[in-house]
Amino acid sequence: MPTVQQLLEKVDLYRNSYSTVHKVDWMDAVQRQIFQDVPHEALPYEFTTVAGFAFYPLPTDCDPLGVKQVVIETKPGSENYKTLRYVAVESNERFSLSDEFYSIQANTNLFLNPMPTEQTEGRKVILYYNKRPAALSAANLSAVPDLEEDFHELLVLGTKAKIAEARGEFDDKLEFDAAFQRLYQQYLKRYNWNYPEYPVARDVMTSMRRGGRVVGYRRSGGKYWDLIPY
Repeated sequence: MPTVQQLLEKVDLYRNSYSTVHKVDWMDAVQRQIFQDVPHEALPYEFTTVAGFAFYPLPTDCDPLGVKQVVIETKPGSENYKTLRYVAVESNERFSLSDEFYSIQANTNLFLNPMPTEQTEGRKVILYYNKRPAALSAANLSAVPDLEEDFHELLVLGTKAKIAEARGEFDDKLEFDAAFQRLYQQYLKRYNWNYPEYPVARDVMTSMRRGGRVVGYRRSGGKYWDLIPY
Protein backbone atom coordinates (compact mmCIF):
# COMPACT_ATOMS: atom_id res chain seq x y z
CA MET A 1 0.00 0.00 0.00
CA PRO A 2 1.35 3.45 -0.91
CA THR A 3 3.02 5.34 1.92
CA VAL A 4 3.05 9.08 2.46
CA GLN A 5 6.59 9.16 1.02
CA GLN A 6 5.46 7.41 -2.17
CA LEU A 7 2.54 9.80 -2.56
CA LEU A 8 4.87 12.76 -2.07
CA GLU A 9 7.03 11.49 -4.92
CA LYS A 10 3.98 11.70 -7.17
CA VAL A 11 3.18 15.19 -5.84
CA ASP A 12 6.74 16.33 -6.64
CA LEU A 13 6.24 15.51 -10.29
CA TYR A 14 4.64 18.97 -10.23
CA ARG A 15 7.45 21.47 -9.76
CA ASN A 16 7.62 23.07 -6.36
CA SER A 17 10.07 24.14 -3.68
CA TYR A 18 7.85 23.68 -0.66
CA SER A 19 9.11 21.73 2.32
CA THR A 20 8.04 18.20 3.08
CA VAL A 21 6.34 19.50 6.22
CA HIS A 22 4.19 21.91 4.19
CA LYS A 23 3.21 19.27 1.66
CA VAL A 24 2.34 16.61 4.23
CA ASP A 25 0.27 19.16 6.16
CA TRP A 26 -1.65 19.94 2.97
CA MET A 27 -2.12 16.23 2.26
CA ASP A 28 -3.41 15.73 5.79
CA ALA A 29 -5.88 18.60 5.34
CA VAL A 30 -7.19 17.04 2.11
CA GLN A 31 -7.73 13.67 3.78
CA ARG A 32 -9.46 15.21 6.81
CA GLN A 33 -11.80 17.15 4.55
CA ILE A 34 -12.71 14.00 2.61
CA PHE A 35 -13.57 12.23 5.86
CA GLN A 36 -15.71 15.21 6.92
CA ASP A 37 -17.62 15.22 3.64
CA VAL A 38 -17.91 11.43 3.37
CA PRO A 39 -18.47 9.96 6.86
CA HIS A 40 -16.57 6.74 7.55
CA GLU A 41 -18.34 4.64 10.15
CA ALA A 42 -16.11 3.04 12.77
CA LEU A 43 -16.71 -0.23 14.56
CA PRO A 44 -18.97 0.28 17.59
CA TYR A 45 -17.07 1.19 20.75
CA GLU A 46 -18.13 -0.43 24.03
CA PHE A 47 -17.30 0.38 27.64
CA THR A 48 -18.78 -0.31 31.08
CA THR A 49 -19.94 2.35 33.52
CA VAL A 50 -18.11 2.82 36.83
CA ALA A 51 -19.62 4.19 40.03
CA GLY A 52 -18.69 7.82 40.67
CA PHE A 53 -17.54 8.47 37.09
CA ALA A 54 -19.65 10.53 34.70
CA PHE A 55 -16.93 11.30 32.10
CA TYR A 56 -15.54 8.64 29.75
CA PRO A 57 -12.88 9.30 27.07
CA LEU A 58 -13.97 9.12 23.45
CA PRO A 59 -12.10 6.65 21.22
CA THR A 60 -8.94 8.19 19.79
CA ASP A 61 -10.28 7.94 16.23
CA CYS A 62 -13.71 9.37 17.09
CA ASP A 63 -14.88 12.49 15.28
CA PRO A 64 -16.63 14.44 18.08
CA LEU A 65 -19.06 15.80 15.49
CA GLY A 66 -19.69 12.30 14.20
CA VAL A 67 -21.20 10.64 17.27
CA LYS A 68 -24.39 9.15 15.86
CA GLN A 69 -25.91 7.17 18.69
CA VAL A 70 -25.20 6.20 22.30
CA VAL A 71 -27.06 3.26 23.83
CA ILE A 72 -26.91 1.93 27.39
CA GLU A 73 -28.10 -1.26 29.05
CA THR A 74 -31.36 -0.91 30.92
CA LYS A 75 -29.67 -2.71 33.82
CA PRO A 76 -26.30 -4.46 34.24
CA GLY A 77 -26.09 -7.69 32.27
CA SER A 78 -29.56 -7.36 30.76
CA GLU A 79 -28.31 -7.06 27.16
CA ASN A 80 -31.36 -4.83 26.58
CA TYR A 81 -30.45 -1.35 25.44
CA LYS A 82 -32.04 2.06 25.24
CA THR A 83 -30.88 5.10 23.32
CA LEU A 84 -29.66 8.08 25.29
CA ARG A 85 -30.74 11.55 24.26
CA TYR A 86 -28.01 13.99 23.21
CA VAL A 87 -27.90 17.36 24.97
CA ALA A 88 -25.42 20.04 23.93
CA VAL A 89 -23.15 21.39 26.65
CA GLU A 90 -24.39 24.92 25.96
CA SER A 91 -28.05 23.86 26.28
CA ASN A 92 -30.26 26.03 28.51
CA GLU A 93 -32.60 23.14 29.29
CA ARG A 94 -33.14 22.22 32.94
CA PHE A 95 -32.58 18.63 34.02
CA SER A 96 -32.86 16.64 37.20
CA LEU A 97 -30.13 14.39 38.54
CA SER A 98 -32.13 11.38 37.33
CA ASP A 99 -32.68 12.51 33.71
CA GLU A 100 -30.82 10.26 31.29
CA PHE A 101 -28.81 11.89 28.50
CA TYR A 102 -25.27 12.31 27.21
CA SER A 103 -23.11 15.25 26.15
CA ILE A 104 -19.73 15.69 24.48
CA GLN A 105 -17.33 17.59 26.72
CA ALA A 106 -14.37 19.47 25.23
CA ASN A 107 -14.49 17.19 22.16
CA THR A 108 -12.68 14.54 24.20
CA ASN A 109 -15.09 13.06 26.74
CA LEU A 110 -18.53 11.51 26.79
CA PHE A 111 -20.58 12.77 29.74
CA LEU A 112 -23.33 10.50 31.11
CA ASN A 113 -26.20 11.69 33.26
CA PRO A 114 -27.07 10.49 35.83
CA MET A 115 -23.67 9.63 37.27
CA PRO A 116 -23.45 5.85 37.82
CA THR A 117 -23.73 4.71 41.42
CA GLU A 118 -22.78 1.48 43.14
CA GLN A 119 -26.34 0.29 42.45
CA THR A 120 -26.30 1.19 38.74
CA GLU A 121 -22.65 0.69 37.71
CA GLY A 122 -21.61 -2.10 35.37
CA ARG A 123 -23.99 -1.22 32.54
CA LYS A 124 -22.57 -1.53 29.03
CA VAL A 125 -22.54 1.57 26.85
CA ILE A 126 -22.15 1.28 23.07
CA LEU A 127 -21.05 4.25 21.01
CA TYR A 128 -21.79 4.44 17.27
CA TYR A 129 -19.65 7.05 15.57
CA ASN A 130 -17.85 8.20 12.45
CA LYS A 131 -14.09 7.99 12.61
CA ARG A 132 -11.53 10.59 11.69
CA PRO A 133 -8.34 9.60 9.88
CA ALA A 134 -5.02 9.24 11.65
CA ALA A 135 -3.04 12.45 11.23
CA LEU A 136 -0.37 12.47 8.54
CA SER A 137 2.99 13.85 9.61
CA ALA A 138 6.37 14.54 8.04
CA ALA A 139 7.82 12.71 11.03
CA ASN A 140 6.32 9.43 9.79
CA LEU A 141 6.61 9.23 6.02
CA SER A 142 6.23 5.44 6.10
CA ALA A 143 2.62 5.75 7.31
CA VAL A 144 -0.19 4.64 5.02
CA PRO A 145 -3.13 7.09 4.77
CA ASP A 146 -6.48 5.83 6.04
CA LEU A 147 -8.24 6.78 2.79
CA GLU A 148 -9.01 3.72 0.68
CA GLU A 149 -5.98 2.77 -1.41
CA ASP A 150 -7.82 2.88 -4.73
CA PHE A 151 -8.44 6.59 -4.18
CA HIS A 152 -5.08 7.78 -2.83
CA GLU A 153 -4.78 9.80 -6.01
CA LEU A 154 -7.25 12.21 -4.41
CA LEU A 155 -4.56 13.09 -1.86
CA VAL A 156 -2.03 13.67 -4.63
CA LEU A 157 -4.35 15.85 -6.69
CA GLY A 158 -5.57 17.79 -3.67
CA THR A 159 -2.00 18.51 -2.55
CA LYS A 160 -1.00 19.60 -6.05
CA ALA A 161 -3.99 21.97 -6.13
CA LYS A 162 -2.86 23.55 -2.85
CA ILE A 163 0.68 23.95 -4.18
CA ALA A 164 -0.62 25.59 -7.34
CA GLU A 165 -2.81 27.95 -5.31
CA ALA A 166 0.11 28.89 -3.05
CA ARG A 167 2.25 29.62 -6.13
CA GLY A 168 -0.49 31.70 -7.71
CA GLU A 169 -0.70 29.35 -10.70
CA PHE A 170 -4.46 29.35 -10.94
CA ASP A 171 -4.71 27.66 -14.34
CA ASP A 172 -2.86 24.69 -12.88
CA LYS A 173 -5.07 24.82 -9.79
CA LEU A 174 -8.22 24.68 -11.91
CA GLU A 175 -6.82 21.69 -13.79
CA PHE A 176 -5.98 19.82 -10.58
CA ASP A 177 -9.33 20.73 -9.03
CA ALA A 178 -11.19 19.41 -12.07
CA ALA A 179 -9.27 16.12 -11.99
CA PHE A 180 -9.88 15.88 -8.24
CA GLN A 181 -13.62 16.39 -8.66
CA ARG A 182 -13.90 13.74 -11.38
CA LEU A 183 -12.22 11.15 -9.17
CA TYR A 184 -14.07 12.38 -6.08
CA GLN A 185 -17.43 11.79 -7.78
CA GLN A 186 -16.36 8.22 -8.56
CA TYR A 187 -15.39 7.83 -4.91
CA LEU A 188 -18.77 9.10 -3.72
CA LYS A 189 -20.57 6.71 -6.04
CA ARG A 190 -18.47 3.74 -4.95
CA TYR A 191 -18.69 4.59 -1.25
CA ASN A 192 -22.45 5.10 -1.25
CA TRP A 193 -22.95 1.84 -3.13
CA ASN A 194 -20.83 -0.17 -0.67
CA TYR A 195 -22.41 1.01 2.57
CA PRO A 196 -25.81 0.21 4.13
CA GLU A 197 -28.86 2.40 3.86
CA TYR A 198 -29.41 2.92 7.57
CA PRO A 199 -27.07 5.29 9.49
CA VAL A 200 -28.05 3.68 12.83
CA ALA A 201 -29.14 0.23 13.92
CA ARG A 202 -32.79 -0.43 13.10
CA ASP A 203 -34.96 -3.53 13.12
CA VAL A 204 -36.70 -3.89 9.76
CA MET A 205 -38.02 -7.43 10.21
CA THR A 206 -41.74 -8.02 10.31
CA SER A 207 -43.45 -8.88 13.59
CA MET A 208 -45.01 -12.35 13.73
CA ARG A 209 -46.86 -11.75 16.99
CA ARG A 210 -49.17 -8.97 15.85
CA GLY A 211 -48.95 -9.34 12.13
CA GLY A 212 -47.64 -5.81 11.91
CA ARG A 213 -44.21 -4.38 11.34
CA VAL A 214 -41.53 -3.68 13.89
CA VAL A 215 -40.30 -0.13 13.37
CA GLY A 216 -37.41 -0.06 15.81
CA TYR A 217 -38.98 -0.34 19.24
CA ARG A 218 -40.42 -2.92 21.61
CA ARG A 219 -42.46 -2.49 24.76
CA SER A 220 -40.93 -3.56 28.09
CA GLY A 221 -42.27 -2.65 31.49
CA GLY A 222 -44.35 0.23 30.15
CA LYS A 223 -41.47 1.89 28.29
CA TYR A 224 -40.19 1.71 24.72
CA TRP A 225 -36.62 0.49 24.31
CA ASP A 226 -34.60 0.59 21.09
CA LEU A 227 -33.87 -2.75 19.46
CA ILE A 228 -30.09 -2.91 19.23
CA PRO A 229 -28.56 -6.04 17.69
CA TYR A 230 -25.97 -7.91 19.78
